[in-house]
Amino acid sequence: MKSKLTLFILIFGILTACEKTTNVDVVVSTSGKLSYKLVDDSGKGVPDVKVSLYDLLGTYPAYQVLLDQRTTDAAGVVDFGDLNPKTYFLRADSAIVNNVGYMVQQHVQVITGDGKQKETKVTDFSGTLTVTAQSYNNQRLRNIGVAVVPANRFDYSANTTYFIRVAEFKGLTDAAGTLRLQIPSDKEYVLYFYNSVTNAAYNNYQHVSVQKGQTVNYTTYIYQ
Repeated sequence: MKSKLTLFILIFGILTACEKTTNVDVVVSTSGKLSYKLVDDSGKGVPDVKVSLYDLLGTYPAYQVLLDQRTTDAAGVVDFGDLNPKTYFLRADSAIVNNVGYMVQQHVQVITGDGKQKETKVTDFSGTLTVTAQSYNNQRLRNIGVAVVPANRFDYSANTTYFIRVAEFKGLTDAAGTLRLQIPSDKEYVLYFYNSVTNAAYNNYQHVSVQKGQTVNYTTYIYQ
C-alpha cells in the first residue's frame, strides 16, 4: 500500500511540473539600422566627411526633411543607428579623393531588423566630359590647353597660371582636337581654354556639369 502511495505522489508531482509555464517577453523589432561607409578607389575609408540624412516626403528636393547630420570616422563610417523602415536620401558634399571634391547623393532603403553596412565608392559619382576644340573653318585643333575649374573658384580677372593651379582637372586636346575627362557629377565647373605654348587665354569660357554615368559633349570654336 505504501509503495502504491509513493508511486501516486511521484506521478502527481511529474504532472504538476509539466503544467508549469514560464512567461517569456518577446520584443519584435520594428526598426532597422543604417551604417554607411564611404571609400576611395582602393577601398580605403574616406574620413571627416559630413553626411546628411533626409526623410523623403515627396519626389521633389523641397519635400526632403533633414533628420540628422554626422561625420565619417577614421574608417570612413558613419552610423545613424535605429531608423524606421523606409527609403531615405543621403548627401555627402565634402568627400575628397585625390584632392577632388565629390558630391555623393543616393537613396538608401532601411529594412526592418537589417543592420547591414552600406558601402559606397565616392568616385562612382562622376560622369564623362568630352571637349572638342576647332577653328572657325571646322579644323580640329591639337594641344589646346583646357582647365576644368570649380565654379566657386573661377575669377574672370585671373591669369592662366591661376587657373592651372586651381583646376581640378586639366589637359591638352589630342590630334582629333578632343580631350576626355572623368569629372564629379552634380558639380558646376567652368572650362578655361588657353594656348599651351604661350599660356595666352582664348577667352572661351563655358559653364558645365555632368550627371552620374552620363556623357556631356562640348565643342568650342577658337580663333588663332
